[in-house]
Amino acid sequence: MGLWSKIKNAVKKVVRVVKAVVRVVVRVVVTIINRLTLGLPDLLLGFLAWPPKNLRLHVIVLWTDPPPGGGDEMPSITQITEEAIQRTKRIYKDKFNVNVKPYSKSFIEILTDPPAPPTVLDYECGIGSEFGEAGEYFANHLAGWNAIPISLTFPITVFVVRDMKGDSLGCSMSVIGDYVVIDRAGLLDNVALAHEIGHTCGLWHSKTSTNLMFESSPAGENVKWFQKNILRSSRHVQYW
Repeated sequence: MGLWSKIKNAVKKVVRVVKAVVRVVVRVVVTIINRLTLGLPDLLLGFLAWPPKNLRLHVIVLWTDPPPGGGDEMPSITQITEEAIQRTKRIYKDKFNVNVKPYSKSFIEILTDPPAPPTVLDYECGIGSEFGEAGEYFANHLAGWNAIPISLTFPITVFVVRDMKGDSLGCSMSVIGDYVVIDRAGLLDNVALAHEIGHTCGLWHSKTSTNLMFESSPAGENVKWFQKNILRSSRHVQYW
């Protein structure tokens, strides 16, 4: 690699990091402002779970091939994704009185051409990923314009990847993020998608095995009163 190529790559990495820092700062500021204004009633009284609120979701499937050894009888990734969405809709309505709705005409978008980079398809959770190639890819494919939202709904984007490295079924950037990353195994889990969306709405891990936010799998579906306050006051959960 020539000197000029090295310089261009170094500049590209610096620009990528700067853009990621700006994204994180904007999300933190918007989150704080929302919780202290539009989200304040629910931050204080969200345990009442009334009136109903809405959360917009957009699921982008980046990998559709069946896993090695899978036969014709194996459900497609689209079917598995749809089933995970339906479970999540039920949990959020039953536990938070939040209606999970599609951001666009349908919940699911297939985006496999051109293929995502390997760092995205085989994703490794961690704050560092937000400042690398994967974080930039996700930022460029988010549903909506979340810094200055045209739709004013702050949708959550779910990226279905080929594989989550390690033992993780899925992950998110927690309250500073706008997206969830999950693979086939995570979609097959009863609550993994709902769990990761909970992180994106500000919920942290619980030590209670029956809780939706239990730190290990399998987890339950129960939530505590303060979890309702936090989730319902999220910028991703609105009255409209």
